[in-house]
Amino acid sequence: MKSYIKSVQVNWSNAWLDTSFRWKFLGALIIFMIFPWKADDYFQWIQLREGMLIQDIVLANIPALNVSIPIFGIIYLSVIFLLFRLLPSPLLFLWFAWAFNLETFIRLTCIFFIPLNPPVGLVDLHDPLAEIFIYGENLAITKDLFFSGHTATMIFVCFFLTNSTEKKWAIVLTILLMALLLIQHVHYTMDVLAAPFFTIGSIYLIKKWMGINL
Repeated sequence: MKSYIKSVQVNWSNAWLDTSFRWKFLGALIIFMIFPWKADDYFQWIQLREGMLIQDIVLANIPALNVSIPIFGIIYLSVIFLLFRLLPSPLLFLWFAWAFNLETFIRLTCIFFIPLNPPVGLVDLHDPLAEIFIYGENLAITKDLFFSGHTATMIFVCFFLTNSTEKKWAIVLTILLMALLLIQHVHYTMDVLAAPFFTIGSIYLIKKWMGINL
């Protein structure tokens, strides 16, 4: 653990000497902080508007169950592990931070232009951290649908873990999470299937913008 902490300190100290890195890191941090600041009002507005109801053949054949605990267990533990792995590599961390911001912006834009009503049989999914920092505590948010942010988060985990064994486990957990989201009926099938494409697209757009050769 001491060697891990030492590598984090040394690598970040060296990265911080680069003016370009400093500005990009601060920019990513500012944008990341803006989202929660404005998200509460945005999602409350989304929740009040009327949207389309999709006839989802997959959901129609799956009984709705409350699987909130395994859903958030997978997401939170995976993200914590990913951050632990990314911290010793400032460039990878910065790449992830900007890609996450871009994916979030694209997702919020998609939600704006594609108004959807929640799937039939939806079981409320209560995310304690999201309710505190993003959604607020006014209305339960069920219309932030296209595309799945939970799935997108796990795609980031799959992509940015560099160890092949860890990456394989992340892929298994991602597939499991996608299935659990459908079992809970909190997303349409298209929401879950579209998330990897938007997320990977965000990752490669940021890679090109940052000029990363990894």
